[in-house]
This record gives sequence, C-alpha cells and structure tokens, in this order.
Amino acid sequence: MGHSLLHQILVSNLVVPVALAETADVRSLTGCGVELADDTWLRADLVVCRTEQCDGERWRVKGPPLLAVEVASPASRARDLGAKKDAYQRFGVPHYWVIDPDGDEPTVRVHELLDGVYAETVRIGPGGRHEVTAPLPIELAHETIFDESSRWAGRWRRSSMEHIGPDLPSCEEPILVDAFGHRWPTGAEKVELEDGCPIFYGEWDERDVAIAERTYPGRVVRLDQPAGRPGTLTILPGPEPVA
Repeated sequence: MGHSLLHQILVSNLVVPVALAETADVRSLTGCGVELADDTWLRADLVVCRTEQCDGERWRVKGPPLLAVEVASPASRARDLGAKKDAYQRFGVPHYWVIDPDGDEPTVRVHELLDGVYAETVRIGPGGRHEVTAPLPIELAHETIFDESSRWAGRWRRSSMEHIGPDLPSCEEPILVDAFGHRWPTGAEKVELEDGCPIFYGEWDERDVAIAERTYPGRVVRLDQPAGRPGTLTILPGPEPVA
C-alpha cells in the first residue's frame, strides 16, 4: 500500500506519546485492521484498544476500539470526516481523532461519543494544545504533531487492481472478511470493507472502473468523486436476479 511521507510522519509523531501512555490493559497499534463486524473491516492509522481485542496480533483489532485515529489525505478526507466517521459512530467507538494536514492551518479534530453521537469536543489549530484524559492521558500539541518535517508531502500514487484469490460470493450477497482478504488492489492507498462493500482509496478513473467491473463481475462499481481526482472507489452489490 502506498502512503506519502507526510502521512507516515504524522502517524509517527503520535505513536510515541500514545505508546508511552499505554497500560497493561490498553494497547496501541498502527496501520491495523479494525474488524467491526463480519462485513465491515476498516483500516485505521492508529488505534487504542483493550489488550484482549488484539489477542497477541499486531495487524487486527476485533470489535470497536477505544480510539481510532485517521490521518486525512486528498483521497480520504471526505470519507474520514463523513461516512467513515459515521461507521465508527454506528459501532460505538468512544473516541475518534482526525489529523487533517490540509490547507495553511492543519488541524487535529477530537471527537467524543456522547449519547451515541460524535461531538467535536476540540479542534486544535496552530499553537494549540489539549490534555486528553481518555482513553489514555496524553497531551495533543499542534507543533509536536505538525512539525517542520511534515512539509515534505509525498505524492499519492495511482493504483490499479488485479483479480487474485478465490471466487467471491454471488453479486447480490455481502462480501465477508475471509473472501475480502484475498482480493487486494495493487498500490491502493488504503483498502476497507464496510457493510459488505469494498472501498479503495486512491486516484481512479474510467479505466480503473473497467478493471474493477472485471474483477467484481455483476457488482456495481461507483466512483465517489470526479474521475482522476483523489477519493474512493466503492464496490456495491449487484441488482437482485430476476426470477
């Protein structure tokens, strides 16, 4: 999977303070899959979870973590602040942070689940800092996260998709985690599964749609933004068969 240098730096700037705040019962992981349900598998940039949720594995968290952190990119921003936030909310993830380097004033958005709905409790801009007490006690300081090295923004790579692995279920059925794990696109920035629908982050155009249609026969391939712009390509279930 391709990640820009900027993305890697922003994640690494959070890893150390979060890891230092870990306890015996609470762990942090980077770049792991979050298995929220049989048909929903999201990839978070950083998570904090109960130790038993990772069960010795460093690549997967089972069930809603205590905290999910996403670093927004041109391809992921709309989803990180929209549908993906809604998914974490729906599955009851108590804390959700978005590190957004876009524009002249990058921000850290801190969301907390209150009565089942995310409230943006803090937005940290340049010069700002905030003491977080849950799920771990740490200080979020803007200058620490967005240091000078984060000016080295990499370019998000174009991607193509290949058909590998076993056959998928029929087009009207949801795609479950086991089958999804055998159908990875090559070079995608990030890959997720939500409600049985694969979601690919990158820069896509009509050629990618055609490849996806061959890879996922019978399903509906949807570009979620204008062709050639950063964003997501979603694979939707096909129409019900005619009796």
